[in-house]
Amino acid sequence: MRQVTAALIKKDDKYLICQRSADDECGLLWEFPGGKLEEGETLEECIIREIKEELDLDIRVLDVFTTNVYHFNNKEILFTIFNAEIIGGTMKLNEHNDARWVTLEEMPSYEFMPADIVFVERLLNGKK
Repeated sequence: MRQVTAALIKKDDKYLICQRSADDECGLLWEFPGGKLEEGETLEECIIREIKEELDLDIRVLDVFTTNVYHFNNKEILFTIFNAEIIGGTMKLNEHNDARWVTLEEMPSYEFMPADIVFVERLLNGKK
């Protein structure tokens, strides 16, 4: 099973969401930033690396917000989403089209990646 991580980064009651590049699979949909686990790294190392590569930000992983198994193209993908905080860097969009800080109330107005919808719903419902 492939493993993917994402970061739920909150600042001043707003969450960081990113819009995928137009030429990506599921282009221009919104997501929580993150990416695929590479051989030999932990989930925490993966999300720290992915956020640095994609956004040029340094983060501290706080804890696991939730996990979910997502089925895509006859594959099972285990998503782990971490609560995290920014500890350094200046945001630079290296892979995404856009990034925004949004409140929980604003999230339903964005079209999210199918795999991220469950995380949005859990946030809105206050569940893990």
